[in-house]
Amino acid sequence: MKLVYTDIRTPLTQVLVDEANLLVEEGKRVFYIAPNSLSFEKERKVLQLLDQKASFAITITRFAQMARYFTLNESHQQQSLDDIGLGMLFFKVLSQMPDEELKVYARLKKDPQFIQQLIQLFHELQTAQMTASDLDALPDQEKREDLIHILKAVQDQLVAGSFESKLASFASHLVKGDLDEELKDLALVIDGFTRFSAEEDYLVHLLHDKGVEIIIGAYASEKAYRSNFREGNLYQASVDFLLDLARTYQVTPSYVGQGKEDAFSRMTRILEARYDFTEVEGELSDQDREAVEIWTCNHQKEELEAVARSIRQRLYEGARYKDIRVLLGDVDAYQLQLKTIFDQYQIPFYLGKSESMSQHPLVQWVESLDRLRRYRFLTEDVVNLLKAGLYGTLTREDIDHFEQYVRFAEIKGLAAFSRDFTANHQEKFDLERLNQIRQQVIGPLQDFYKTKSQTSQGLLKKFAQFCQDAQLAQNMQQLASRGSEQEMERYDQVWKSFSHVLEQFAQVFDQIKVTLDDFLSLLLSGILLASYRTVPATVDVVTVQSYDLIEPLSAPYVYAIGLTQERFPKIAKDQSLLTDEERQVLNQASDQQANLQIASQDNLRKNRFVALSLFNAATKQLVLSSPILVNEVDDKMSPYLFELTKAPLALPVIEKKARTSSKDMGSYQALLARLIELHQGEIDQELSKEEATFWAVAIRVLRKKLASEGLHIPQISHSLTTKVLEDETLEVLYPKGQALSLSASALNTYYQNQYSYYLHYVLGLQEEWHLRPDARSHGNFLHRIFERVLKDPSEGDFDERLTKAIRETSQETEFALLYQENAMAAFSKELLLDTARATGRVLVHNDSIETIGEEALFGREDRPFLTLEDGRPLLVKGKVDRIDRLSETGALGVVDYKSSETKFNFEKFYNGLNSQLPTYLSAIKDFQAFDPDKGIFGAMYLQMVDPLVPLKDTKAVEDAVQAVLKSQQYKGLFLADQASQLGESYEKNKAMLLSQEELDLLLLYNAHLYQQAAQGILSGDFAINPYTENGRSIAPYVEQYKSITGFEANLHLGQARFLEKLDPRQYEKRPVGDKLRQVWIEKMKEELSR
Repeated sequence: MKLVYTDIRTPLTQVLVDEANLLVEEGKRVFYIAPNSLSFEKERKVLQLLDQKASFAITITRFAQMARYFTLNESHQQQSLDDIGLGMLFFKVLSQMPDEELKVYARLKKDPQFIQQLIQLFHELQTAQMTASDLDALPDQEKREDLIHILKAVQDQLVAGSFESKLASFASHLVKGDLDEELKDLALVIDGFTRFSAEEDYLVHLLHDKGVEIIIGAYASEKAYRSNFREGNLYQASVDFLLDLARTYQVTPSYVGQGKEDAFSRMTRILEARYDFTEVEGELSDQDREAVEIWTCNHQKEELEAVARSIRQRLYEGARYKDIRVLLGDVDAYQLQLKTIFDQYQIPFYLGKSESMSQHPLVQWVESLDRLRRYRFLTEDVVNLLKAGLYGTLTREDIDHFEQYVRFAEIKGLAAFSRDFTANHQEKFDLERLNQIRQQVIGPLQDFYKTKSQTSQGLLKKFAQFCQDAQLAQNMQQLASRGSEQEMERYDQVWKSFSHVLEQFAQVFDQIKVTLDDFLSLLLSGILLASYRTVPATVDVVTVQSYDLIEPLSAPYVYAIGLTQERFPKIAKDQSLLTDEERQVLNQASDQQANLQIASQDNLRKNRFVALSLFNAATKQLVLSSPILVNEVDDKMSPYLFELTKAPLALPVIEKKARTSSKDMGSYQALLARLIELHQGEIDQELSKEEATFWAVAIRVLRKKLASEGLHIPQISHSLTTKVLEDETLEVLYPKGQALSLSASALNTYYQNQYSYYLHYVLGLQEEWHLRPDARSHGNFLHRIFERVLKDPSEGDFDERLTKAIRETSQETEFALLYQENAMAAFSKELLLDTARATGRVLVHNDSIETIGEEALFGREDRPFLTLEDGRPLLVKGKVDRIDRLSETGALGVVDYKSSETKFNFEKFYNGLNSQLPTYLSAIKDFQAFDPDKGIFGAMYLQMVDPLVPLKDTKAVEDAVQAVLKSQQYKGLFLADQASQLGESYEKNKAMLLSQEELDLLLLYNAHLYQQAAQGILSGDFAINPYTENGRSIAPYVEQYKSITGFEANLHLGQARFLEKLDPRQYEKRPVGDKLRQVWIEKMKEELSR
């Protein structure tokens, strides 16, 4: 064995490649071994350093992969399981264990996270050269017994199924001497390690005993290696590694440093001296300090943009993408924004990270299959299965139509999906086509879910047939073909991973009966665990990786970002089934070769060496950056970076922010983003004449570029404008001479927001339909009950007539289907019946009132509401719930049923937002029963509610009764001279009692509101002007269409419609009662006289 070490600025890989070449010249077959996390990078680097760029005599690989070269040709090959197969094996073992056998973990047997922890423990024991029996030293008896029982059962299954790791198999062959002949001319060169696992250490020991020549290289300074006190030294991890090997194999490590001197080596010596408490001669020059920059930024986006701009500047100066390395303090936190910003600056990059399949459509497809089986065909799961784009041959239009219908009809459960669809809404749905789609969707699923427990091979055949019926492979191929080459490669890797999960299932459950539920659960957990890795499409890309995977001298330019206190250094967290204390106990009880890694003990020396490697990652310039905010969480600069700012290093901290320099320009997309950002934000510096000229020219160039591609610069405007409808469009919508039809609700919508009227009544946009009972169906149900009660000519008891009306209405086909659909609908019906019985008290026949009509329509073609200035008739159409007549005077009144408390409000009426009752008062004149000599007595609301009175607000039972009676009064507008004819069931508020003159004026003003609205509608100009009640905000129900209009109160409140209100400064006291009514009547007079 040969041990070599060198200082951090000497290219160790070059030294070891030279050693490998010498071994090849001696006729050796060389395996160049790198750690798992660095194998791809190391392979590329070694091949670049070889004189011939390749060699059949040198194989760059990992320990586990090396074992395959010696076990590949075995006559009886043992199968290997990865984590997916191992998870399935644990699931299988735990499923077969009765709960009584486990004292601690019985309830977690099928918990995916617990199984993951077991897999981790299994690997820990394997790499530590321990077995389940070694856990006997655990102090917790119940935990010890459970873990040993589970692990031994899994080990038995591994032996029975001939499953074994490649390293274990390789070691076994070495011990037996099966490979002695093949090892004669073998040599190992080991690079990139600062510690071996117990399993790797055991393998190296066996190979050394077999006479294999082994060369191991590590980074360490001569000063650190010869030091008597190493605690806290930057090189402590690698020096301890070397000394341990030297003691074990009786070898003296040799120093092979080349003594390269540069700014980084001088900085490293100063840092090393600070950590080993020694002094060093020499200081850094200003030129040395330019080699390392420390940046600080406000947040991630600003930080990434600064990096992107710097990279573009490097390219302009002659660098290549492959010369640049970006290191991330937190890959997950930066990954999404990195892609967005680098794409914006047109920087190709490769993120060397395994990608999870969890966000792929195939996972959504498998998850939907599992949920459909588990939750018995929920609507959402069926829709998600189809939207994944991998099921059947349905078009996007078919899927949308199907989704709209199943949501409308609230189809849930396999029984509902199995029956023909029959419910419809005004013939809006093509039921014949929908039932064809239903059969295509449900047919294959029904056949597959009928599968009973059977062997794994039988289940896989059933699943393969289902995949064929669902055309899974064809759909995957079709989805992949729509993307780029990189996307196609990603789909190919995903399909391989999916197939691998099925292969592992077949191996683990060979000839064993499995339920369909367990199969789907295992398939889903396996595919969620699966990951895939793609290789860069070209070598000339910016490599992006986690900072803790970096090696010294990796690239000429290195940008390390996200180096906050929370992320640099990284503190390994123990989330396994064993605590650090338990690991310590197990290590003490085991032999010397068995050793569990204790992360907390290795944290400090490992992190110091990672920091040292990071500070020496660049050959020309290194940028270290720390943002103030990461994922919207405040953080501080890393202590390692803070060390660099102290004397004698004294590196300055540079604050990076958006500037107006020409260096900010990297690509057309980046320039566009910068212009928008500078336009929207506050620039903290004044532009010089040259800078102003530069940006003016840049904008002109950009505009030409965008115009050539048919694009424009989006602008956030403080005003929203709409386009007036063309004359041709208006002629189609409102032909000349044809009456314009409006209603009280249409008028209310127009005055709420003109654009809302345009969406509802011009474009005809509708809300999503639902078959379930809603406010409208509840109202219709109660209306029908009251209509039957009031039409019943019998003189029997009112309660009997109400009960009869409820029974007959409930039996009507429309309501019978609606309120028997499910338990929720039935419960809604019971609440409605309570409301009907409570409101029925008000409907008891009153001798002074008789009901002469229900559900009466108004708005006849031959009697227009008014005639507009151009001679076009205006029709106001609608329906009143009830028409009453006073027995003594013959005056008519109208009643409108409401499900919530509603009152007439003069202020809202004046502003066009409460015209229902005045419209009904005008409509009374259209009814045949109206006699002008007998007149009108009023228009009112009746709230249909089961009243609740808090007893804490009452002093006696009589008070509660009075409160109930008051909540069930008719409330509205009444003529003062008719009020004496009305009983206690009518609320005779003075503010709502009108004289005939006031009534006439009210109706005249109501007609004025309709006229103004009609003229605006016929002009085709619909402004985005939602009304604001308080002048500060817009109520959500007023502006429901932000996604269409883009209205934002903080930007566009100026174009909202401010309601006319009374000016309190004009009155000594706030007007109430009679005075309030008179004030508003005067305002109406003023408006009409203009």
